[in-house]
Amino acid sequence: PLQRSLVGSEMCIRDRGEKVTLEMNIHGKIVTKTFTLCGFWEGSEVAGAQEVAVSKVYCNQVAPLETRYYYEKKGTDVNDYSGYMNPSFNFFNSWDIETKMEKLCERCGFDTAKVNYGVNWVYGLSSVDGGTIFLIAVVLLVILLSGYLIIYNIFYLNVYSDIRFYGLLKTIGTTGRQLRRIVYRQAWYLCLVGIPIGLVVGWFIGRVLTPVIVSILVLGDTKYTVSPWLFFGAAVFAWLTVFISCVRPCKIASKVSPVEAVKYTGNQNKSRRAWRKVRRRHNQENNQEVFKKAAKATDKMPVQRKSNSLFHMAAANLKRNPRKAVLVVCSCALSMIILNSTYTIVTSFDMDKFLRNSICTDFSVTDATIGTFTGRASVYDGVTEEFQKELEQQKGITDVGNVYLYPSYHQANSKEWERIESILDAPQFADFFAEPMLEESLNLIRQEKKLDLQIYAVDEFASRFLQIYDGEFDWEKFNSGEYILVNGFDGDSDEEDGRITFNDVGDTVTVEFRNGKTKDYKVLALGSIPYAIGARSTTLMRLQYVLPAKELIEQSGGQQPLRTIFNVKEESKETITAWLENYTEKVNRDMAYDSKETYLNEFQQLQRVYLIVGGVLSFILALIGILNFINVMITSILSRRQELAMMESIGMTGYQQKRMLQYEGLIYGILTMAVSCTLGMLIGYGIMQLLVGQMEIFSWHITVLPLVICLPILFLISIIVPVLCYQKICARSSVVERLRIVE
Repeated sequence: PLQRSLVGSEMCIRDRGEKVTLEMNIHGKIVTKTFTLCGFWEGSEVAGAQEVAVSKVYCNQVAPLETRYYYEKKGTDVNDYSGYMNPSFNFFNSWDIETKMEKLCERCGFDTAKVNYGVNWVYGLSSVDGGTIFLIAVVLLVILLSGYLIIYNIFYLNVYSDIRFYGLLKTIGTTGRQLRRIVYRQAWYLCLVGIPIGLVVGWFIGRVLTPVIVSILVLGDTKYTVSPWLFFGAAVFAWLTVFISCVRPCKIASKVSPVEAVKYTGNQNKSRRAWRKVRRRHNQENNQEVFKKAAKATDKMPVQRKSNSLFHMAAANLKRNPRKAVLVVCSCALSMIILNSTYTIVTSFDMDKFLRNSICTDFSVTDATIGTFTGRASVYDGVTEEFQKELEQQKGITDVGNVYLYPSYHQANSKEWERIESILDAPQFADFFAEPMLEESLNLIRQEKKLDLQIYAVDEFASRFLQIYDGEFDWEKFNSGEYILVNGFDGDSDEEDGRITFNDVGDTVTVEFRNGKTKDYKVLALGSIPYAIGARSTTLMRLQYVLPAKELIEQSGGQQPLRTIFNVKEESKETITAWLENYTEKVNRDMAYDSKETYLNEFQQLQRVYLIVGGVLSFILALIGILNFINVMITSILSRRQELAMMESIGMTGYQQKRMLQYEGLIYGILTMAVSCTLGMLIGYGIMQLLVGQMEIFSWHITVLPLVICLPILFLISIIVPVLCYQKICARSSVVERLRIVE
């Protein structure tokens, strides 16, 4: 409710009960009031936004609640916030929160085109389009299907391995309902053990990963809480998944007959009528007829095309249950898609872009008010002569440069004003200048034709970091004192189409200094000071001039640097860091420093977040995919034990059977790689755009390196697993023993 000023940061170290005097600007009148400090909380030094709180009773006395809308204010009152509220509140949920905010403004009678409201940035997914929703739905569906498939295969395998037992139970009067209860009871026992273990492991992983992620995304201290509803929801979800996965195996167990139990092969036909037809046919055939058909099918295989025939037989086996094959391929491909996306995200973070707006050299020193919101006016000449002398005495310094800033105003001439009018009328800036808050400032600019001017100056080392986007920069020529650099509106933009210049190369610019001196300079090039080494502040129509350091010092009558930047030898970085920390904390607390090492650690932590989360998710999905593949191969071999025994009895060798099973595994591997390299690339691109596409430091580039690395591993698994399954199931028993199972 109150606009507060002149509140020093030393407030946080006062004691309770101490008297604190504040000066407050209320409706243009300075009100002085002495308060008793009843408590304090630790502010965030990183955020740099400090505040004090007074009682509501006192607010109502000195600044009663306003009755007119803020956007109806005119003139100098536009900057007076006294008597207005800035409410913060939560909706019931965060879905489509921005639309909810707009509707709330409409219900309150506010002009939504003029009212400024903000949505917490953490709700970045609150306004998603249909494509994003579809992408999320597809990814979640595949993950859920992968989980369903692995549970289903486990119970299916269990039911099939005990199918003869269920058949015998049927012969002694066990009903289908009782058999279903047996299978379900097995599932419930597993749930009683598995779900609590899963919740505990999930809680532990969450406690490990969450601090790593939150430390990058959130400023300040964070408290972690666990809601019982999360555990309850996860348990219910797991239970439902198991229940749904058991439906099919229970159906198989409940409908089995003693004859079907010994002849069940796991084939899924498209209709009940077809299944009944197959069942009647199996009941009528005897073992001799089965042998004849198998021999006839084997005789048709040309000797010179054994490998090709084995491949076709493998492909035919996969067609027995195409839905299961699709789910196995999708579950295996999903882990590779997530892994490739994670690698692409991590390698696409551009360190140069990350550092561009933060720091250009190893260290940067400036006044503590620069780039923060401490309540004090920014000091643009805070690098003292004493500091510079001490810096010269430090060992290991390789390059040193200074950046100067001389705030002023510039009266535009007719040519410059035409350019300014073109900026104000430019379509690419229409939304920016349409803000109601800027109306008064724009009217003032049009009336006085005067702009805020930032006159920067650089020495030779600092000039290496200038952003030049038109013309050629020559330091020797520039340092003569006859030339100047001029920026353009939106001069820091990398988009040339979005930039309009105030002057052209070769124009003459007149600069007026505060001491009454004026001088004409010729525009050498168009460029600007990078944000990292500037004042880190801006104005409505930011006009920047850049001069040589010696020229500004001469014309201004002496000027201390805004910022000192320097590089250090690798072996001296720790020593210089310790010296700077001691100097800014004990010698001169009005100064502050930035270190490239700090930002590099931040950058690496950001990469680490995506690497850890993506790596863990890829590992889990890969494990699910491999287990699904193993289960499918075991189930396939178990359901075809009799077929394999028949084929071996009429001449097909164990080596050929292994080759056929290896072909099945290779087909799975080929399909997985094909999906990962085609549809998977599109899904991965969508995932990246959803997660990091809007980040300035992200420069997307296509890569398939993780897929190439995974390719031999995938094929190795596809070849080894079928052989091991065959050895486990078939090779340990003779043909006669396996054929007796049919009898």
